Amino acid sequence: MNTNLLNKTPGYGELLHFAIPLAISMITVALNTLVDTWFISRLGTTQLAAVPMAGMVYILFWVLMMGLMRSVIAFSGREYGAGNYKNIGNILAQYHWLALAGLPIMMCAIQLWPLFSWISALPDAVDFDAWTYLHIRAWETPFSLLVILYSSFYQSTGNSRLPMIIAIIGLLLNVVLDYALIFGNLGLPAMGVAGSALATVLANIFVAVFYLSVSQRSSIKHKFNIRLYQKPNWSKLQNLLRIGLPQGVGDFTELLAWTGLILIIGRLGESALASNNIALQVTHLIFLPGLALGIASASYMGRFLGANQADHALQSTMKCLKLAVFYMGSMGIPLWFFGETIAKQFSNDPEVISQAALLFKIMALYQVFDGIGIVYRSTLGGAGDTLRPTLLLLGCALLVMFPLATYLTQFVELGVTGAWLGAFTYIVVLAVSMWWRFKTNHWRSVKIYNA
Repeated sequence: MNTNLLNKTPGYGELLHFAIPLAISMITVALNTLVDTWFISRLGTTQLAAVPMAGMVYILFWVLMMGLMRSVIAFSGREYGAGNYKNIGNILAQYHWLALAGLPIMMCAIQLWPLFSWISALPDAVDFDAWTYLHIRAWETPFSLLVILYSSFYQSTGNSRLPMIIAIIGLLLNVVLDYALIFGNLGLPAMGVAGSALATVLANIFVAVFYLSVSQRSSIKHKFNIRLYQKPNWSKLQNLLRIGLPQGVGDFTELLAWTGLILIIGRLGESALASNNIALQVTHLIFLPGLALGIASASYMGRFLGANQADHALQSTMKCLKLAVFYMGSMGIPLWFFGETIAKQFSNDPEVISQAALLFKIMALYQVFDGIGIVYRSTLGGAGDTLRPTLLLLGCALLVMFPLATYLTQFVELGVTGAWLGAFTYIVVLAVSMWWRFKTNHWRSVKIYNA
C-alpha cells in the first residue's frame, strides 16, 4: 500500500508536479489537430473545408466512448488506494473488450455522414474528400480508445509523466507521417486527404502498441497483473458500463451543446461565425490546464476512497479547486484587457475583431466558474458518481444554454454576444449544480461494484 498516500493529503507542489505533465499531454493532443489542419491547408480550400468537418463528426461519436474509457480512473484508483494492485489488470482486460467494440460502433455511426453532409449542403468535392477521410479515420477507434484507457490507468496510479512522454512521441510521429503520406515524401506515395487520415491511424496504432508493450514489462505486468487477453466477465462489464456510460454520455452531451451553439451562431452570418471560431480556439487552449487539475483531483479522489480516507479526498479536491480557480481566474485578466489584441492575431476584419474582443470579455467573467465546474465534475467521476452529474449537465444544456442563447440571438437580437451570454449562464449554472452535487457528500458512499 502507498503509505504516503494514506497518511497525508498532497501539498500544492505535489499537485502541480502531477497536473503539469497532464496539461502538457492534453496540449500535445490538441496540437495533433492543429498540425493536421496546417498540412491539409497546403492541399487547397476544398480539402481544408472537408477534413475539419469530417474530424468533427468523428470526434462527436468518439467522445462518447472516450468518456467510457476514462471511467477506469474510478476503478483502478480505488483498487490502487486499497492496495489491491493485482485486481487492476483484470479491470483493464475487461476494458479491452469495450475498446474493441468501439470499431463496429464507429463504423455504424459514420453511416450517418450523408445526413451531416445534406444538412451542411456540402459541395460534391468536399463531401467526397470528407467521406474519404472519415471512413479511413474510423479504423483508429479501438487503438485510440486503448490510448485513453492506458493513459487514464497510469494517471489513476499517480503517474502522469509516462502519458506525457508517450503523447509527445505520438505528436512527433504524426508530424512525420503527415509530411510523408500527404505529400509523398520519404519515398511514400502522395495520398492527400487519405494520407492525413492514414497518418493519424498509424500514429494511434503505434502509441497503443507502445502503451501495451510498456505495460507488459515484467515489473509493471507483475505488480498489476496486466494481461492482454481475458474472457469477458459480464458482471464486471456491467459495472464498467454502469459507471462509464453516464460519463461518456456526459462528455458527448457537453460537446453536443457547444456544437449546437455553433449552429445557432451560424445563422447570424459570416462575421459572427468567424468571431465565434476565434473565441472557441482560445477558450479550448485555456481550459486544458484546468481540465488537467480536474483529472488530478479525480485521481486522488479514487485513490483516497480506495484507502478509506474520504477526508483526505475532500482536502485534495479543495486544493485542486483553489489551483484551478486561481489559474482560470488569472487567464481572465488578459482576455478582458487584451482581447482585441488577441483577436487581431486571427483576423484583419474590424467587425470580427470587435465582436471577438467582446466575447473575450464574457469569457473572462466565466473563467472561475468554468474551473469550478471542471474540477467538481471530474472529481465526482473519479468517485464513480457519474449518472446524476450527467443528468444535471443535460438539464443545464437543454433548459439553460439553448433556450437562452436562442432567445437572446433571435428575439432580443444581441447577435453572437447573446449566444455567448447563454453559454455564460450555462457555465455558471453548471458550476453551481456540480458544487451542489459534491456538497451532498454522496461521493463518499458511491459503490462502483454491484453487490
